Amino acid sequence: MKNTLYVLFLTLFLAVYFSEAATAEDSLMVHKAVISNNIKRVGFKSKEKIIQRKNDTIELVKFWSVAIVACLLLLVIALLMGNIKRTATTNLQLQELNNEIVRQKDNVDRINHHLEEIINDRTKDLQTKNRKLSEYSSYLSHQIRGPIATLKGLINLEKEELISKEECIEMMGKCVSEIDEKIIEMSEILRNSPKP
Repeated sequence: MKNTLYVLFLTLFLAVYFSEAATAEDSLMVHKAVISNNIKRVGFKSKEKIIQRKNDTIELVKFWSVAIVACLLLLVIALLMGNIKRTATTNLQLQELNNEIVRQKDNVDRINHHLEEIINDRTKDLQTKNRKLSEYSSYLSHQIRGPIATLKGLINLEKEELISKEECIEMMGKCVSEIDEKIIEMSEILRNSPKP
């Protein structure tokens, strides 16, 4: 552009120099008008080129901006799709784990119910055995208490010398034998008691 202007100015200078010598003032004016028009035309063309370059640069910037934004959008979409797939996979795994937990809970509930039944049965069994033991102990206590009371009475009679020692020892032997028989009888009853 500078060269063009330089050439134009040089041309103008030479034209002016030679036109003064060869022609009159009118032709100089015509030359000046032509040169002025040429300079204006060259100025307009260079302005148009500058404007065109600016427009081209703006268009290029717009193109690359749109291209970069499009690439970024594609990247964001790809990331979102990957995230959606990971979320779906995670949700599926969580659902499977939840189903497994529900199955295990059902198993634990069945086992607990079965254990509760076993505990109830054993509790009833223990209550029955406790009741029988209580009955046996009452019965045993009542059965043994009589011979022991007899022994005490015999000891008191012997202390007061109301009966002889031999007679007391003989009767005490009978009481002890009776107590022994009652204890053996109770042991047999306890051993042979029906099991639920």
